[in-house]
Amino acid sequence: MNSSFAEFNDRRVNQPNIEQHWHRLSTAQRFAFYTLAKLGYQLLFVRQSQNEKTAVARQDDRLVTIDGDGDIDFNPTLILRENRAA
Repeated sequence: MNSSFAEFNDRRVNQPNIEQHWHRLSTAQRFAFYTLAKLGYQLLFVRQSQNEKTAVARQDDRLVTIDGDGDIDFNPTLILRENRAA
């Protein structure tokens, strides 16, 4: 078995809860999310790469992202794992 696959941890097995995601948000992201929450959006998760933290929120089937500066993208090019074609 390829060693890179042996060390792979599937994030779906042990996902952080919403409170843990909330603590990962920057202050700017929290203020932006407050605005979205008033519109009925729910925080799904926060993705963190080496250079960027991106929060993802959803209202029904509409997704939005919030970058580290608190800028909201109402039309992100994002496909959730649950919606990905097999």
